[in-house]
Amino acid sequence: MSRLWLNARYLSRHRPALREQVLKQEELWRGRLVEVIGAGVEEGVFTTADPLITAIQILVVMDGLAAHANTDRGERPAAVNDLAATTAERELGLPRGTLAERARAMTLDAMAPDAMAPYTATA
Repeated sequence: MSRLWLNARYLSRHRPALREQVLKQEELWRGRLVEVIGAGVEEGVFTTADPLITAIQILVVMDGLAAHANTDRGERPAAVNDLAATTAERELGLPRGTLAERARAMTLDAMAPDAMAPYTATA
């Protein structure tokens, strides 16, 4: 998905209709993340002075990792793989490792041989 998104962003510079859709999707994604962060602050789960700035910081790191994935041909160090999670932990006032451990577990689950079984057409 990251390559598709990066290509859409690049092409949107020259295609007004695509630019409008890309901007709309970015606004929706950012808005939803701001809502989740704001709700977490209200519930006392997260601590941040500005949910919008925190959301933007997290999304910028995710975008950077997506760009890196497009050009990187080797194995990334664990610290790089965990960068989005560790950034979110820091910006949301969560203990170190809270999200990174969950993200690693989700990645391992997604890589399991039967992870795609529900989405695979059967004969």
